[in-house]
Amino acid sequence: MTEEQVETIVQLYKDGASFNQIGAEIEKTADQVKHWMRMNRGVYGLDKRRAPKITQGVLSEALWTDSKWNVKRGVEWIKRRWA
Repeated sequence: MTEEQVETIVQLYKDGASFNQIGAEIEKTADQVKHWMRMNRGVYGLDKRRAPKITQGVLSEALWTDSKWNVKRGVEWIKRRWA
């Protein structure tokens, strides 16, 4: 990546742009941007945007509140021993 592209990536990422948007801006694919981000996140002080994996799993209570289903009851049924 050129210095100009790096500056653009850092600025757009800090502004909340998606990898697709950043890639379109610098004429690279989203996968190339993601790879660059993995290799250089610490160098440029770019924090991950996602919450820790604990809050993202299928059984995460963070997802339960957004669901129209009674997820807690469904999980109880799934975990129940089948006879």
